[in-house]
Amino acid sequence: MNNSIQKYIVIAGAGMTGMMSALKLRKMYPHFPILIFDKSDQPGGMYGSISYKEGHIFDFGMHVIYESCNSEVDDLYLEILNREEWHIYPGNEKDIAGLFFNGKLQEYSHYVDLRSFPKEQQLQYFGGFFDNLGKNHQFNSIKAMDFLRSQFGEYISDKIHSKILFNLYHKEPEDINVFAIKATALERIILFDKEIMLDLMKSDILRSKIAFPDQINLPPYRTNTQKALYPKKFGMSYFFDRFTKLLKDLNIEILNGTSLKHLHRDKSRITQLELCDREGKTHDISVERLIWTAGWHSLAPSLNVNISDLKMDKGQRIVYINLVLDKPPVMGKLYYFYCYDKGFATFRVTNYSNYCPGAGGKGNYPVCVEFWPSRIGLDPDKTSEEQLIKAALDEIKHFGIIKDHQIIFSKAENIKSEFPMPSNLNFNNFRELRNRVAQENIINLIVSGVMAEDGLFFLPDILNDAFKKISTIRLD
Repeated sequence: MNNSIQKYIVIAGAGMTGMMSALKLRKMYPHFPILIFDKSDQPGGMYGSISYKEGHIFDFGMHVIYESCNSEVDDLYLEILNREEWHIYPGNEKDIAGLFFNGKLQEYSHYVDLRSFPKEQQLQYFGGFFDNLGKNHQFNSIKAMDFLRSQFGEYISDKIHSKILFNLYHKEPEDINVFAIKATALERIILFDKEIMLDLMKSDILRSKIAFPDQINLPPYRTNTQKALYPKKFGMSYFFDRFTKLLKDLNIEILNGTSLKHLHRDKSRITQLELCDREGKTHDISVERLIWTAGWHSLAPSLNVNISDLKMDKGQRIVYINLVLDKPPVMGKLYYFYCYDKGFATFRVTNYSNYCPGAGGKGNYPVCVEFWPSRIGLDPDKTSEEQLIKAALDEIKHFGIIKDHQIIFSKAENIKSEFPMPSNLNFNNFRELRNRVAQENIINLIVSGVMAEDGLFFLPDILNDAFKKISTIRLD
């Protein structure tokens, strides 16, 4: 392919952000050439799936699609798959999440429940919370612990949350960024039973700090109508197969297994990309606009921006332990739950069948354990697959979600992926990295995706940001 004369809108990255951006651009410009490239052979990024020769399919952990509460974004999902092809979960069914905390599995909420402690400790937590409630807090810090202290007081934050943050990230809590609060839902605590909370929730201030202790029966206090979607046919790969076909039908070119070899610039404009596929074939693409969704750390070197001095804190390595059970795991209605307790490598356990009843087929119940081996001193590159699977099985037995179950299938996927470390150092380095790229003053570049701006991590926020930026594009 030689496209040195024809100019393209080029999108780097065939994940959800890149593909949704392509679809929006096609609606804005029905005939302008659009091309997506991605180094992976499969579209979807971390929203994709793994298929095994035995016929089993697993997503990379828990991934439903949460609406953006923006019809420009959300209506597109119903163009990719028809409404009847989706499971659509409104209200309290949108996100049924739990927590293993203080030795117990909470099926009723993913917020920390302080009622699980002895009465004497509970009274101390009550006292600390209400003593803090009357104080005037001016929160303007990037530190997670500063936010938590302003939210709950020093006593609860130092006794409870500092331990949770250390257990999760094995890093000093004072070094963790406030973004971690959003990433793992630490912004509320459970203090009271339902009867008391029904009265307390009339207060906006208390409702922002104290969680209702029964997520399924949460009163209708939400300010939006956000829903969750998941294909009725199991596996997000099904969604991306259909998405890919739609884009190709709209004459959007997609080059998978293709990397950026060289980027050409003429002062403030990107003029051409040299792309190289797995067979070594080069594609020269003339650029009208470049939409970059593939991450800052691959963009900066392509622009010859020096970031060698920005040393990032490494995140926890993830190993996906994929299991098929002969009967449902003992998780109630939970789609997933987190583990905050010390001594466990489990970050999250997902029961796919609870939000996709057809997952696995009759008598097969797929479950994924997102495992962070270093939390229990295991090096994922020096630990056998059998050892990793056994460690994960031991933990979920401890949680009580498997008892006399038979394990029909098991596989450990060590894909060299990391959960982003939400440290203050990384937050500041991302800001500096963005500033350095911005100083290049490239007028035909848009950056979207994870951490394209402060705090962008979850898909709804990312897509709203991407669509807002794309809406500013004007082509001659």
